[in-house]
Amino acid sequence: MTFAEAVAQFTAQLRANPAAPRPAFVYDTVDQLHESQMLDRACDQAQMDLGLVTPAEMQRNNSVVQVDPTTARRAIRYPQYV
Repeated sequence: MTFAEAVAQFTAQLRANPAAPRPAFVYDTVDQLHESQMLDRACDQAQMDLGLVTPAEMQRNNSVVQVDPTTARRAIRYPQYV
């Protein structure tokens, strides 16, 4: 399956049911890992294309580090950057 085919498939699924679950992230081989990652990116793209999430929301949902900009502080202060 190509990326474009996956986006079309997820777009159709999300149009029918905006609360459709994301694809399962299950793999046994490296090729399956790459396929799973591609499907996950295609699902993300379909959600943004349909306007279900904004790019900022998608970034926040997919980010490993969750940062609240209202409470974020620099932990280390280097003199040249202060």
